[in-house]
Amino acid sequence: MAMKLRPILLVGLLVGCGFSLQAETLALKDGYPSSYRVKKGDTLWDISAHFLRSPWLWPRLWQANPQVSNPHLIYPGDLLTLIWVDGQPRLVREPPTGNRVRLSPRVRIESAIPTISYASIASFTDSQHMVAPSALNDMPYVLGDEDGRSMMVPGRQVHVRGTLKDGELYAVYRPADVVLDNYSGEPLAQKATLVGTLTVAAQLDNQTAIADISSLKQDMRQGDRVLPLPSQEAIAVFYYPHPGPSLAQSHVVTMGREDSIAGKNSVVFINKGQRDGIQSGDLYSVMKPGPGVYDNSGYHQGEPLYSDSASLYQRLVGQPERLPAKPIARLMVFKVYDKLSAALVLDSEDMIRIGYPIGKVKDAGPGS
Repeated sequence: MAMKLRPILLVGLLVGCGFSLQAETLALKDGYPSSYRVKKGDTLWDISAHFLRSPWLWPRLWQANPQVSNPHLIYPGDLLTLIWVDGQPRLVREPPTGNRVRLSPRVRIESAIPTISYASIASFTDSQHMVAPSALNDMPYVLGDEDGRSMMVPGRQVHVRGTLKDGELYAVYRPADVVLDNYSGEPLAQKATLVGTLTVAAQLDNQTAIADISSLKQDMRQGDRVLPLPSQEAIAVFYYPHPGPSLAQSHVVTMGREDSIAGKNSVVFINKGQRDGIQSGDLYSVMKPGPGVYDNSGYHQGEPLYSDSASLYQRLVGQPERLPAKPIARLMVFKVYDKLSAALVLDSEDMIRIGYPIGKVKDAGPGS
């Protein structure tokens, strides 16, 4: 039986920052189109990125347009056309004509497009959880079932070592990697993978409870940890993305999935959180480190060598010069923990890897 832990949807706006957006220049990107037909799967960010060098300024692109009075209610199939109002670019839902046809009201069946890919966020929050380092060590855990199975199945009862509340629904997680800061080595959090849910049937004594398996995402095993259901923090459908504060020594510390690379609509974690002033909606760029170069004219008549091609001797006697990093992706923070944050990759021109540094989001981003 499949199960999902859906976060509460905040159908509205998160992180209002219109006053700060007004101070930024609304610059169109090179080769911008004159019109765009909205497709299924588009987001407001995607559409704005077709027109603007800074897609987070999308509220101003739709500003003061009666044709698009609420940019959150744009649907697949709508035709958006770029016009100019008082010297400023604006998007309208249809091109202005002298013979406008009046349409009778109709009910929209399809969903309005979101600001970003909410489906990608929901997919992550359905299966992953971050807890404080070592927090799982003292949590109740699955002892086993009465039939001696190492992997439990739905419809069976299991015994749990620990104190639980009768009749309560609990989440079951499998401990995963402890996430470390690449710079300081500090433990930032521990990953936990959602296995399923249990409903407590009875607390047998102070140390043991019996529970029914309510749902499973994967096989439940001995030693899986039993936690209260995660607090259902509001996850917004619509955001006002905005450039985040400057960060020192920040990098991609791990992926949302068990992958070594990430691209558009993937979830990644950066090694900064609440204690660093990070907030939901903060935008950053991901930088791809430049290649290492040995420029030892005494060895190769002045011809530089990439570090991958350098001899063992060169690697032992000197450090390569690192060429400048370049921005390859932009991401938006959507969930903030104490020491790290989860972010969605909004666009990317190359694959992101663990250890890639985080920089300030730039006007000239991927695809500009």
